[in-house]
Amino acid sequence: MTRFLARHAEAVAASAVALVVVGPLLAPGFLLAYDMVFVPHPWFTRALLGLGPALPRSVPNQLLVTVLSRAIGGEVVEKVALLGIFFGAALGAARLTPSRSAAGRIAAGVLYAWNPFTYERLLLGQWALLLGYALLAWAVGAAVRLRRGERGAWRGVALSLAATAAASPYAGVIAAATVMLVVGCPPWKAGEASGRPIPQSGRRLFAASGIALAVNLFWLVPALLHPAFPERPALATFLFRPRADSPFGTLGSLLSLGGLWRNDLAPPGRSTGAWLPAFLIIAGAAGVGWRALRRRWPDGADWGLLVAAGLGLALAAGPIVPGFRAVTDWIGRASLLGGFLRDSQKFVIPFALLLSVGFGLGVETLLATARGAGGGMARPAAAVFALLPVALAPTLAWGGAGRLHTASYPPSWARAESIMERDPQSGGVLVLPWHAYLPFRWNGERTVHQAAPLYFRRSVLVASSLQAGPYELPAEDPWSRRASPSVEAAGPLTNTLPGLGIRYVVVFKEADWRTFPPRLQGLQVALDSPDLRLYRAPTPAAVPKFAGAPVAPVVVMDVGGLLLILTAVASAVAETVRRVRRPGWRRVRRPG
Repeated sequence: MTRFLARHAEAVAASAVALVVVGPLLAPGFLLAYDMVFVPHPWFTRALLGLGPALPRSVPNQLLVTVLSRAIGGEVVEKVALLGIFFGAALGAARLTPSRSAAGRIAAGVLYAWNPFTYERLLLGQWALLLGYALLAWAVGAAVRLRRGERGAWRGVALSLAATAAASPYAGVIAAATVMLVVGCPPWKAGEASGRPIPQSGRRLFAASGIALAVNLFWLVPALLHPAFPERPALATFLFRPRADSPFGTLGSLLSLGGLWRNDLAPPGRSTGAWLPAFLIIAGAAGVGWRALRRRWPDGADWGLLVAAGLGLALAAGPIVPGFRAVTDWIGRASLLGGFLRDSQKFVIPFALLLSVGFGLGVETLLATARGAGGGMARPAAAVFALLPVALAPTLAWGGAGRLHTASYPPSWARAESIMERDPQSGGVLVLPWHAYLPFRWNGERTVHQAAPLYFRRSVLVASSLQAGPYELPAEDPWSRRASPSVEAAGPLTNTLPGLGIRYVVVFKEADWRTFPPRLQGLQVALDSPDLRLYRAPTPAAVPKFAGAPVAPVVVMDVGGLLLILTAVASAVAETVRRVRRPGWRRVRRPG
């Protein structure tokens, strides 16, 4: 057992981190918090390929979730995703760190998985971004191997970038940029047989760039071909700009991996600065570790990660710096990147990875110094360093110290779905109250994005505009934009439903729901339960059709990207089989 723990120390530590954080969330039920929305059995729609009328913000991750949920259930998929985030982040950063000390590698993994960024994003329910965050460490590891010229390294780059892009479009772009910088940043060291380093490095950069582009085509093509809609990028950038959640201002908050636009989701105690001594030790150790990183990574790879971290910090701070703010506002108005640049705090992700790798190598150096000074304190110091990142967000443990919990959908949801499913008449479902996010009592009053479009099979009409205080961002869904004037007015809704293609109205008994039943008089009540009321309207006209991305180019690009991924998988499997069949393979790898 001792030998097993020693040989797999990083995996054991990563498992411990994942269980300590996610433990209570493994209880029966779903974790439903803000953007984290899973349902038992979501339905297949055109929107899963980016062919719907709304922007493809969840392509292709929602397609993968739907396929897996239909096979094993959404509850299991969500729990596996949560465990995978923290296990994958801790193990990926540990393996990326070129430390000769297990304590150093573990410390790097713990810091990458356990910090204010992961705390805030978990409470915000942004599981897809966090999954991409975890996968970035693996993508950079593959890029370093490609930089070294290791055989078959391109497979790792292709698979890791594909996984990152599948998790989140935002993470896919961040990972693509980081990998290209790690692969292509000078200086280029001579060493190839030809003696010409620049052509060889250029080929590697070209290959990495091509792979990065190909695996992001799943969402990029439908986004580029999507019809224009009313936007307010400057307002979005303003509303979702980083904010100070510490005594050290917004820039200090970003440098310490905080600064989310929602200060109420910051770790408790963050505003007091009690975590500052731990962070200063971490930052100092990372500075010490930088020198070791330069010696152990290929020339240029270290600078590539450093440049990615610096550019990420500049983008993160852009909305609060007047000069940068003007540039980002112009980019948002002039291109598709308007939505990508909002919520800029996410761009600290490469810096978090750089800080973690440097910290791990710094821990190795400091422990070596402690051993040289006597050695008696080496083991206690190793444990302290490995657990030091916990001080940055101690309440991340055990589901955010109880802020997160599981809940089950009420039986009325399934009953409403059954009633609508048995109805042979066509028509969509209008969901009220008219808010994109609702606090459900059965969910402990925790606010969550509307789950009805995933839960119900019929086409679901919901509010899609984002409200932040007195401000409101335009709805991206044209069906929602068409319905908003009627729904938000004070008059009866009955006469407007046929024109909107509505057969059923679901009124969740939350928030301002009492204002809607008087406006629905004359409709048949098909179901009335403590948490919802289902109305049946006369058979409407067909659900309105709205333009989306053209089918042919989206399908062609999807097939092309899928073929690239399958080629990489097949090549990886063939290489594994070749190694297994190599004489002496088992003898070399036998434990002990």
